[in-house]
Amino acid sequence: MELISTHPLTLSWVFLAVLLVLLHLRSAMKWRARARGRSVPPGPRRFPVIGSMLSVPTWKPWKGFRDMLAKYGDIVYLEVLGAPMVVLGSPELIDEFLEKRSANTSDRIKTPLISLAGQAYNFAFMPYGQWWRDHRRMFWQHFNPGRMSEYWHVERAVTRKFLVKLLEKPTALKRLVQFHVAAITMKVTYGIDIEDHEDELVTIVDESFMGLRLVTATMQFLLQHFPFVQHVPPWFPGASFHQLMARARVPADFMLDVPFNQGREIATTSTNDYSNSVVAQLLGKLEDPQGDAARQEHIARDITSIAVTGGSDTTYSTIMGFFLAISLHPQVMAKAQAELDAVVGPDRLPDFDDRDALVYLNATVKEALRWHNVVPLGVTHCTVNDDELCGYFIPAGTAVVPNVWAIMHNPQYYTDPGAFDPDRFIRNGKLDPEVLDPMKLAFGHGRRICPGRHFADLSLFLTIACVLHVFDIGPPLDGQGHPIKIQYESTHGFLVYPEDCRCTVKPRSARAESLIRGSAESGVL
Repeated sequence: MELISTHPLTLSWVFLAVLLVLLHLRSAMKWRARARGRSVPPGPRRFPVIGSMLSVPTWKPWKGFRDMLAKYGDIVYLEVLGAPMVVLGSPELIDEFLEKRSANTSDRIKTPLISLAGQAYNFAFMPYGQWWRDHRRMFWQHFNPGRMSEYWHVERAVTRKFLVKLLEKPTALKRLVQFHVAAITMKVTYGIDIEDHEDELVTIVDESFMGLRLVTATMQFLLQHFPFVQHVPPWFPGASFHQLMARARVPADFMLDVPFNQGREIATTSTNDYSNSVVAQLLGKLEDPQGDAARQEHIARDITSIAVTGGSDTTYSTIMGFFLAISLHPQVMAKAQAELDAVVGPDRLPDFDDRDALVYLNATVKEALRWHNVVPLGVTHCTVNDDELCGYFIPAGTAVVPNVWAIMHNPQYYTDPGAFDPDRFIRNGKLDPEVLDPMKLAFGHGRRICPGRHFADLSLFLTIACVLHVFDIGPPLDGQGHPIKIQYESTHGFLVYPEDCRCTVKPRSARAESLIRGSAESGVL
């Protein structure tokens, strides 16, 4: 009797099975050699091929990852279709891995999504390397702490203009805040004045990050793990993302070229002392015959565009979160206004020189960054080489996700984290250095920390101080004048915003109204 069939088809299957086993053994041996006996961190169950894909949260993932961190510890390992991911849930681990070992953890995940969304110029998403270094170096030269006082006059003038507009049209709060942050960054960066909140430039600046806002979890997953999907024709079923991304690239492309060219014209024709914009300074350096002018101008266009678009979007979201928080916590407004009255007085607006004396106001800025996290999961890092963390093996190419939101809302670090309470940062009348500073988490980590953080902090301080000094902020009112209860909730996405930030804004007094109108005249550029 023939015990084993020698049919060619059967032999082919046997050969294939043996080959797969050998490949698996080879892969396992290579992995064991790399890991040197160390296991990966704990995490959800991994299945063949798909790994932990079924466990990855897709809606407001910072909350799902928070639950995983509570279950498995401060470091969680997942794997999706062979791609490793680590979620970090403590400031100590973030400091150890993303700060102290930033030479190995400063890369970014490679995905066609960035270029499809019109963000290829954005060095926040660039791979770690010389091209990124050149961008960051040029940006830092203009936005380091030593340069901040050069921008005070723009901050003052635009903020005073914002106060007048808010006095006249308090129901247009969202649009006015967009105008405020866009007008500051456009003036500083390009020397361009935006006089009215209905200016088309305000809309273009707001829409320049639209590509990242439109990204769905499914789109992100497909493009990251199956990059060939980007080549699927737009007419193919399910490929509607092509139209979305094409629409998003229009304002992004506009911001790369049009304002820069306008800034060049302003720099060469204006005699105004305030025309020394970032573009004007960059153009002076581009004239150096020893440099690569074309390459340097390319980088200059990139970094000036991101100075406006990236800075405006994140600052806008933080300020809107501040307005909502104050409307929900009137006791905070009362304490901040009492401090402003004592330090600044009723006859002028707060200024940068007042900052050291405004302890509670500084704590309010910190609490605004903590309470509403604009980028809840930060920007994902990626390891360059194999590494070890807390005794666990971290493979090269691991996506490293800092769950900033989970830390900012962890009662271990902040008592009653859902409350907006600036007092948590104060002890004995001074800012308490023992309390975890949200600035250390909100703006990224290691070599990829946001180089525009000092400028953002500058804008947040003056805006919050001036608004609280002259306005009362309260809940929205219905048709009968009764308060409408608003519950804070953020949107879903890479960048998030308060879902409902309706509130009432009115001058504190007739004297405050006169101060607003009078100060605007002294703030004209």
